[in-house]
Formats: sequence, C-alpha cells, structure tokens
Amino acid sequence: MAELSKDDILLANKIASRMKSLRILDSGVKQVDFADKHGIDKQLITRWEGQITIDNKTNKLKGRGVTIYTVKKFCSMIGITLKEFFDDKIFYE
Repeated sequence: MAELSKDDILLANKIASRMKSLRILDSGVKQVDFADKHGIDKQLITRWEGQITIDNKTNKLKGRGVTIYTVKKFCSMIGITLKEFFDDKIFYE
C-alpha cells in the first residue's frame, strides 16, 4: 500500500468527521442508536469515524480511512447523495 501524504490523512480525517456529524444528525450522539436504526454493527461506525494519526514513537500510521464505497453506502443509509456529503465547508477549509 502506498504511503499516505499529509493531505491524504487530512482528507481521510475530514471524511471521518463529516460521517460523525451526519450520524449525529441522523440518530443522535450514541453510535449504538445509529447501528440499531440501520441494522449494522456498532464497530463499523467506530471504524468509519476513526481518525488516522501518526505514532510519535514509530512514525507509523494508526487507523485507516474509509473507501468511497463505504461513504456511498453511508450516504444511502441516511438518504443523501455523495455530492451532498462532500458539499460541506469542512472540505473547503
């Protein structure tokens, strides 16, 4: 797997943050409420919303971003388009 650039990590973390904010709007603060509403495992949500960080000791990445397919699936669950997902100020900052 190719090494992620700082811009790649920033984008992945923005996507995770956007998913979290939309999830909260959809079904509240608790991940379990979203999982129950949409019939998925809560651990999936934890993974989707996880931030990528760099381990200070090893300088290796911790965490992983989601694929565009996962973003599309998430959008379908909450009833929005990919365009609506990415049409947010977080991606323009």
